[in-house]
Amino acid sequence: MLKIMISQSADRTRVALAGRLVGPWVEELRRCWDEADADRRERWRVDLRETTHVDSEGKALLSEMFRQGATFQAQGCLMLAIVEGLAAAPGARS
Repeated sequence: MLKIMISQSADRTRVALAGRLVGPWVEELRRCWDEADADRRERWRVDLRETTHVDSEGKALLSEMFRQGATFQAQGCLMLAIVEGLAAAPGARS
């Protein structure tokens, strides 16, 4: 299960994820991302501090979000490694 909490301010959209980013929850996060205005995507701050697991589809979505301008907040070895991997992936923004 994944809880997706979205809060918006004038300059940022904060998306906090709690639980497992797997299976159908990846598609739910994708739906939220797809519904966001393209110009606001660069202002997305994705909080992964309460995320406990990310499957390969979840990693692919996070990578896509990163390439389109989202930033990430993480803690713990697993989530920090995932976020570091986003920046090192082929096609990642500089």
